[in-house]
Amino acid sequence: MLIDAKSFGEKVRALRSRQGLTLADLAEKTKRSVSLLSQIETGNVSPSFSSMQTIADALEVPLAEIISREHAAEGGEIYHISKSERKVLITQGGVQHQLLSRGLPLSFEFNILEVPPGKSTGDYLYSHEGEECGMLLEGELVVEVGRQINHLKPGDSITMKSSLPHKLSNPGQQTARAVWVNSVPYIFSTK
Repeated sequence: MLIDAKSFGEKVRALRSRQGLTLADLAEKTKRSVSLLSQIETGNVSPSFSSMQTIADALEVPLAEIISREHAAEGGEIYHISKSERKVLITQGGVQHQLLSRGLPLSFEFNILEVPPGKSTGDYLYSHEGEECGMLLEGELVVEVGRQINHLKPGDSITMKSSLPHKLSNPGQQTARAVWVNSVPYIFSTK
């Protein structure tokens, strides 16, 4: 299931309208232009991951609530998810998050992260609830945490408090692929 810019924008518009906010109000809260927010809401622009987080914060909802509102499947203790059934979020620049854990109401989120060469999770550092741990499988990945720069090579891992402002970028020539775990479901609803 691909979560595209259009469905993200539609959900943002619905939440904004329910809260009685204008685009100008949201622009003030997010420090993004009215024009950009309008393009995001109409699906004409795919926002960066950091912009998605900023919008969710401004609307005072978890990012996972904007991205997915599915309910937990009933019954069952084991869920096999084929590659074609994964929830996939593609953000600005083609950065891709694929949910690997679904079906059970888990207290964590397990993802594959793909960052194309020269791309990042956004221009801004972002933070969220919990802790996270990632391991780079292929390529290169720079994890900026505050003012600390961590350059990961294949096989390297990183663990950090998600409340520390951070962003991920790929300075390499090939797509960076990593497995990533958030201790609190953050990007997707894991149900």
